[in-house]
Amino acid sequence: MHVTEPLPGDKRARLVFGLDWRAYPVKGAGAERRRYADDFGATHYVEIKVNGEVLGGFATPDTTGMRGARLYSGAARIALHERIRSRPAALVLLQDEQLVHLVHVVRGAVRSDEALGLEDARNRQATIEAESRRMGLQLTVFGSGASIGDIDEPFHATELLAQKKVGRVSRLPVSIPALVPLALIAVALVVGVTYGPGLISPPPQEHVATWQEQYAAAVANAFRVAPPLASQLAPQLLALGGATDAIRTGWQFDHEDCGSRGNCTVTYLRAGGTFAGFDAGATAGMRPVSFMADGLHLTTKGVAIPKVEGVRPADARNWPSLEEMKLLLQTPAQRLSVKAFELDSYGYRVAIEGTPRPLLAVSPGEAHLGPVIRVGTWEIDGYRWQSPLLARLPPNMALESLTATLQTKAGKNGTAGIRFVAKGKYYVLG
Repeated sequence: MHVTEPLPGDKRARLVFGLDWRAYPVKGAGAERRRYADDFGATHYVEIKVNGEVLGGFATPDTTGMRGARLYSGAARIALHERIRSRPAALVLLQDEQLVHLVHVVRGAVRSDEALGLEDARNRQATIEAESRRMGLQLTVFGSGASIGDIDEPFHATELLAQKKVGRVSRLPVSIPALVPLALIAVALVVGVTYGPGLISPPPQEHVATWQEQYAAAVANAFRVAPPLASQLAPQLLALGGATDAIRTGWQFDHEDCGSRGNCTVTYLRAGGTFAGFDAGATAGMRPVSFMADGLHLTTKGVAIPKVEGVRPADARNWPSLEEMKLLLQTPAQRLSVKAFELDSYGYRVAIEGTPRPLLAVSPGEAHLGPVIRVGTWEIDGYRWQSPLLARLPPNMALESLTATLQTKAGKNGTAGIRFVAKGKYYVLG
């Protein structure tokens, strides 16, 4: 299960993914709800009505540190979304950093509601597509995210924000037995009064996770899918992108977007060609080809993103500090810069978030626990010929996305060519 960060416009509202879903009749829904809640050991539920039935989602969310938060089911909002409920079957993939929220809806009912790593999400998508073919269901794949692969239509998480009251997740009411013999109650009262102090023992205290345990869980979650090393992945992506045709059947390469998993996406700009002409000459490896409504652009599948080593918390003691990072990133050419966190020289710019955040907040009373892993963001802009600078990035920098654009006119540095923007996260101890 995964609970998102607070939603824009409502700091108390959050979406939750990963519920267990079951359908049951409207009549007697209360008893069925309780039965499934007991089966799943759930403390919370959400219900929506679909095709004359009640569809219930059950969960046991960890609300530690979310006092006063209101939870809403992301799958419920997706299932009731106008674009989804009109399809015989739909698969929605929403990337959230290294996680993918995967929701499978068939005839308006939620079949799968999961939060998976990128590789697991791709495998799950293949399984669902194969099942849909066997069942003769026309499956439409929606999604968004730099590492999301083939989709039929874009679908962004912001589309779930309009349904502000849909999918509220509520705590299950306390279950009280309806039929208890009165004689048994009377006996219990007599025994309680007579022998109460000797018979009643306090219930075992619920284990409250220590700060160290919460921190270990936060580290495990952050590195569950190892963030790829920027020093390895960024240069490889720039080199692989160089094999893309700059001109193809009347269309000119415009830019290429790459995430950290899956395939890149290549965008072409019309340069006298036609949609039909491009489609006729497109290879199998370029498909699907999507034609933009503006009549000027189209997109194709790009190169497969290679697998590289990842940033590992086991190496944290060897990571450079933030000040050491600044020195490492200031190559001889960059030392002409006079700004602390905006290193700009020869068209190669490094921007570093100057205040990294701890993976788990530390209160003043916990300062004695020692240094913790902190995370910040970075962005590097440059030209493809400067990729050797990327290969020298320290081992605490992970790549999340890279966009390479064909710059046909010389910029302020008098340079034209493939210009890239690489973004990611860095990790330091502090």
